[in-house]
Amino acid sequence: MIKIKIKIKIKIKLINIKNNKIYHIKKIKGKTMKTLNKIGNSKKIPTNSSIDEILNGGIEKGIITQIFGPPGSGKTNIALQLSVEVAKTGRKVIYIDTEGGISVDRIQQIAKDRFDEIANNIIILEPTDFDEQYDDLIIVETWLKNNKEEKVDLVILDSAVALYRSDDRKSSILNKNLGMQMKQLSAIARKYNLAVLVTNQIYSSFGDDNTEPSIKAVGGTTLQYWSKVIIQLEKTGMIGQRIATVKRHNSLAEGKIINFLITQDGIR
Repeated sequence: MIKIKIKIKIKIKLINIKNNKIYHIKKIKGKTMKTLNKIGNSKKIPTNSSIDEILNGGIEKGIITQIFGPPGSGKTNIALQLSVEVAKTGRKVIYIDTEGGISVDRIQQIAKDRFDEIANNIIILEPTDFDEQYDDLIIVETWLKNNKEEKVDLVILDSAVALYRSDDRKSSILNKNLGMQMKQLSAIARKYNLAVLVTNQIYSSFGDDNTEPSIKAVGGTTLQYWSKVIIQLEKTGMIGQRIATVKRHNSLAEGKIINFLITQDGIR
């Protein structure tokens, strides 16, 4: 048997810090590999509210964050607050509104005298059925590819399942479509280094016995799989007060809880 040794040359750029050599960037056939010190809090987008505590500083770029809860629990309010905070910095937001929930009046309340400036940085898509929702994600990908000079930090899908639930096709077809949409969003987040926020609805699951029904997020394992951070919102008996609970996070323990307020000026 003849053994053939093949040598592959790898260009390595090194930097020297206190006589310790640290791999900075390796290029292998055009592929860039980053070191850990290149990944930090710059990848977080803060809401500038108490919600940041449960997001460990803010919503993270490069992944999908899912927020689910009942109607009126604050999902869209958080989405709008994030949109305003990003738009304030001069960066763009792409907001896919499937429920007609985006309110110009609400954005004006949060943005105050900077509304005109902020409104110019929020791009809105309004699909009317589940297939169009998927088409809009393709449009977003194409737009990002062709408009790299437009600095986009955030894509919001509010909500991921409203049109899914109103579609009367077989659940197997809808779940496959939903999976394709989440895969597309995940790829967009990673490729363009932006944050993706999806809002989600809930349903009650009844067991075989007489126990209380459990509250679950719509979309089952499909949305759960693609969402790297999952936060559940709940109402309380107090006006404006809500509860947020960590259901999944890469650096926070499941079950962490905070209270937050929905005020006229936004989330507090």
